[in-house]
Amino acid sequence: MKTKRFFLILGFSLTLTLTGCTASPSGLMDSAETIEDSEYVTIGRHLTVHNTDNRLTLLDHKDTLASDGLYYASWRAGNSEEYENSDGDTVNLYDAQLYLLLAECKTTEAAEDNKNSWLDAGQANYEVSDEKTISCNGQSYTLLAYRFTNKENPYSHGVSAFGDFENCAVCIELTCRETYDENLEEMLTAFLEGCSYE
Repeated sequence: MKTKRFFLILGFSLTLTLTGCTASPSGLMDSAETIEDSEYVTIGRHLTVHNTDNRLTLLDHKDTLASDGLYYASWRAGNSEEYENSDGDTVNLYDAQLYLLLAECKTTEAAEDNKNSWLDAGQANYEVSDEKTISCNGQSYTLLAYRFTNKENPYSHGVSAFGDFENCAVCIELTCRETYDENLEEMLTAFLEGCSYE
């Protein structure tokens, strides 16, 4: 699976939680590796994120597999505490984290296939409580709200958006701990309103 290969090659122990694009806590980076935050972040050649939510701080931005058309970025929210992941490493676990995976494909059909694969994985591996189509900044997404079924995952629930634009597929997931009381759907929708595709 292309998504798994992307995270393995990154070399900082990102693993997937059987979903479209969420990294498990083994992929969380400590604060010393946090990159400089910016209100505008360009991801790939076609997506610009204008983040106006002061709760979300840019945590990571990778274009390591740009030659394969895969791009990754993440934002953190809330407080953090040390957490020992499944690899035995101690990392910072944030109250919430937003993950974005963009695939720039050779064809529009391949982009749609990528999106559908990520969506199918989410539907199969989450305890989905709601699914609907939304439009943000002129772009259509399928939105899932869910709880994690893996009891070892320190995040309890989340919302995900899956979309495609021309030859691009995107998976954006906002996951959080049980004690995080912000409205995830409102946060993700506001984030999506700041995403522009060209």
